[in-house]
Amino acid sequence: MKNQVVNILLAVILVGGVYSAQSQTAVIEDFKPSSVNQPGKEYPMVNSEGRVRVQISAPEAHKVQLDISAVKYDLVKDENGVWTGESAPQDEGFHYYQLWIDGAAVPDPGSLYFYGASRWGSGIEIPAKDQNFYDMKNVPHGEVRELHYFSKSNNSMRRCFIYTPPGYEKNTEKRYPVLYLQHGGGEDETGWSGQGHAGLIMDNLISEGNTVPFIIVMDNGTWSMSGPPRNRERGERPAQWPPKGWADGFMKTLLNDIIPMIDANYRTIADQQHRAMAGLSMGGMQTRVITLANPEVFSYVGIFSGGSISTEDVENAPGFKEKVKLVFVSYGSRELENRRAGLGGDPKENSDALKKVGINTHFYVSPQTAHEWQTWRRSLHEFAPLLFRGNVPRRGGFGGPIELGPDDKPAFPEPPAGYNSQRDEVPHGQLTDVVYNSKSLGTQRKMRVYTPPGYRTNKKYPVLYLLHGLNSDNHQWTEWCQADNIVDNLIADGKIQPMIVVFPSGDAKITATDTVKTEGSGRGNGFEGYGKSFEVDLLTDIIPYIESNYSVYSDQKHRALAGLSMGGGQSLNIGMYNINTFAYVGGFSSAPNTNMFGGMSNVEFLPDSVAAKENLKLLWVACGNKDGLIGVSKKVHQYLKEKGVTHVWHVDSNAHDNNEWDSNLYYFAQHLFN
Repeated sequence: MKNQVVNILLAVILVGGVYSAQSQTAVIEDFKPSSVNQPGKEYPMVNSEGRVRVQISAPEAHKVQLDISAVKYDLVKDENGVWTGESAPQDEGFHYYQLWIDGAAVPDPGSLYFYGASRWGSGIEIPAKDQNFYDMKNVPHGEVRELHYFSKSNNSMRRCFIYTPPGYEKNTEKRYPVLYLQHGGGEDETGWSGQGHAGLIMDNLISEGNTVPFIIVMDNGTWSMSGPPRNRERGERPAQWPPKGWADGFMKTLLNDIIPMIDANYRTIADQQHRAMAGLSMGGMQTRVITLANPEVFSYVGIFSGGSISTEDVENAPGFKEKVKLVFVSYGSRELENRRAGLGGDPKENSDALKKVGINTHFYVSPQTAHEWQTWRRSLHEFAPLLFRGNVPRRGGFGGPIELGPDDKPAFPEPPAGYNSQRDEVPHGQLTDVVYNSKSLGTQRKMRVYTPPGYRTNKKYPVLYLLHGLNSDNHQWTEWCQADNIVDNLIADGKIQPMIVVFPSGDAKITATDTVKTEGSGRGNGFEGYGKSFEVDLLTDIIPYIESNYSVYSDQKHRALAGLSMGGGQSLNIGMYNINTFAYVGGFSSAPNTNMFGGMSNVEFLPDSVAAKENLKLLWVACGNKDGLIGVSKKVHQYLKEKGVTHVWHVDSNAHDNNEWDSNLYYFAQHLFN
């Protein structure tokens, strides 16, 4: 028997582990110091399983425990009075923890300290497989500034932290959108820049070209309940939780002190379209209450593990549906498994319901995380690229003064209510993400393809190619806008024939990893990646792929090309030089990459006006009268008018946003393939 025990222990040692009496499993002995230890400290440590090992010298103590993730683990004392022990495996990411020494909770002297659980205490990082998105990299970095200010609402001094993106100090003419980002309960304004790595997440996203640069303001949203809770002795909460008006104090501070101060002292674009609010847990709950009450202030809403917004909430919030451009809700998968969904009902069901009534809604689930910082880091990483994509500043930048003439009026009325909402009673098409081999760019690329309800291979379909805007991707038309809902509804109502819609990636930047490089001709390539290289990719790779893999007509009469903003410029450029390829061409809110726009290109907009008159079945130019880019579309309209080329000129009351693009798609689609 003794030999058997020795053999078992030998086997455990040989596989690199020791036997843990607490976990009843072998512990892998590859522990390394935590990345957030105090300088020179060896403990705490983390191993490849995610276990946390701590050590502390306490010779006079009788009992020492590690307290992490609401579980206490007993430590073992050696002959020198040093206590050592480890936890069970933890989820990836950041965790608060503390030590208990003879019944007293104390921070670990080996770790850095973070404010959480209403105290300054210990924290530890469990290395994550996806931590690359918040790693410190050799890229341009923004700044996180500490700002003290006086709050009239509170009659006191306050502090906030402000992230300004790379280059903020260099280009003093540029203005930025703003995200107001709130921490959770028991945390403070240090949370998002410390535990959350918000600055590093933004630096990396900006360097990759995956988000619009914007300012982030992180303030203290801590609140306290007025009066004692019911049955204080038993620690019970009031019948209504959170109590009525719980967020009013911070809402007043935010609206009356923080936002005016930021707009007065930083180069912000101080309007609703360029302002977002988000928060985690308690901060998400605050975001929910404040944005529902103030849709004229915030255009984008992010709720991370803090409840959700229902259609009933929207019905009781005048202007919310019309003014808010995005509702983003996220949770960790373990939160949903444990039914910790928070306020407002099932968050997934609520998000789906909002999408059905035409509100741009995203629901994100962080895999294998709970109510913790890794969930919220991932949420910010998913949320940030969705912000301000449809907005172009109307001061400076691409925009300019808006001057309307007698021609600049609507060609069509406002679309009917619900035109872009998902309707349960109609059949729905299918969206498929496709990977294709781009020979012209020497790389694999992605596009999204919509096939109509009842799609079958023994029938041929026309094709509409829809292009996205700058700083966006091939999901913009179906996630930011509601293209699939619009086409579904038009088909069901018999207003259009079934068609396939292709959403390519319009940014064809050549990178160092591309094996084949396409040389630009100078025409239409004023914005890198959106010019000649994409045109070649579209004509020689994308269209042939669609016509080889889908049952479609392969002639000019059954092809249409349109786009929004940057994609509108691309569509007009490509369409005018490839009239034999596309019979229908549309530019919605076209950006200055449009050929012939002042100084951006020195080539003729339309090389063959006779061919356009004879072969184009539809040429569509549109822009909202609140869009600072309307001058681009007006110039195109005037040019076509002078050349005698028949076209639609539609100026409605929208800005540079998804309302403009959805409504134009609604009417444009009804003029195709007749």
